[in-house]
Order: sequence, then C-alpha cells, then structure tokens
Amino acid sequence: MDIITVEKFDHLYWLGRYTERVYTLLKSYLKGFDKMIDKDEEFYKTLCQQIGIPNTYVSKADFIKRFPFDETNPVSLISNLNRAYDNAIVMRDYIGTDTMSYIQLAIDDVKTAEQSPVALTEMQKVIDHILAFWGCVNDQICDMTVRNIIKLGKGIERLDLYLSLERPIYEIQREFNRMESFLIKSQARYDRSVINTFNTMFSSNEFNYSHGRNLLRNLILE
Repeated sequence: MDIITVEKFDHLYWLGRYTERVYTLLKSYLKGFDKMIDKDEEFYKTLCQQIGIPNTYVSKADFIKRFPFDETNPVSLISNLNRAYDNAIVMRDYIGTDTMSYIQLAIDDVKTAEQSPVALTEMQKVIDHILAFWGCVNDQICDMTVRNIIKLGKGIERLDLYLSLERPIYEIQREFNRMESFLIKSQARYDRSVINTFNTMFSSNEFNYSHGRNLLRNLILE
C-alpha cells in the first residue's frame, strides 16, 4: 500500500465524516419527524439550531421535504451523501469497489424515497446501507491505517454531533474514548492538550457542550 499522503488522509477522513453525518442526522430527522407530527410542528427550528445549520425552511412540510432531498442545499442529507461518494470514488483503490457501492446504494435510496408515498420507510434503507458500508470498511479494507483514518473521521463527526445535540454525558464519553483510540491508530497529528482538557471536563461536575465542540475543532493539526 502506498504512503498515506496528506491529500489521501483528507479524502479518507472526510469520507468517514460525511457518512457518519448522514447516519446520525437521518436518525435525528426520523425522531424529529415523529415529534413534528405528534407534538410540535415547529420542532424543525430546534433541530436546525441544535445541529448548527441555517433554518432556511418556511414550514414543517418544507423541512420534511428539503432537508433530505434538496441537492441545491449544502446541508441536506443527499448533499452530504454526494460528498461522501466524491471522496470514496477518489479512494476507490484503497477502500474497494464493494465498500464504495454501498454509498451509491444509499444515494439511490434517497432518490427513491423522494418519489415514494412511503418516504420514511425508504429512508430506513439509507441507514441499512450506511451500516453495510461500515461493515465493508471493517471486513474488506486490509490496510489498518486506511481503516483507522476513516473511523477517525466517523468518530470525530459523531462526537461533534452528539455535543451539538447535547446527548447524555456517558454517551459523549463513550464516543470520545472510541474516537481517541482511532486517533492514535490513524497516526494523525493532533493536539494532546485537547484530549487532556476533555478528560478534565469529564471528571468535573459540569460539562460544557459548547466548549467541547470548540475544542474538537482544534484537535487535528494540519
């Protein structure tokens, strides 16, 4: 296997981030859909604020349609899947055609769901194919460094989103510990002081979610 250059690292890292972004945001979208139907029609505003995206939606119906399917919207699920695929295709020789194909299948699922009267059922297939993608990463990528860089991107993205969504501290710490393991194995350059600060925050009585997100942005060194 070739040496992992900075450019290749970047493609693998963002492949991990974009696929995880779609996975976690889709799960949040499906939960939010239930809330908007049953309780709070304007919950989409809260969700946009939590995940740090601009609220460009005029109604619940507009959010339900455009957030998954609008390819002109850079924060939509389909836009993030397209970016994942762009990174995957560049790294096809490193990750394998089978691994990449599951991202294409997830894209196809979204496009099918857009035209379906049972869109939510079709969107569940996106989750299945992303999980299959991660299964292929584990099973078919032989180079451990390549595998760990992708998982590092996944881990940082999940931690970032969990911090935004203010998930319970035990979940934050669990994902942090997983991410740190891949960080070390990936051979990435990182700021050790960020890790130390997180550990101090975990041991304190109060955890600052916003500060955690700011710290995370400075973890990986150029």
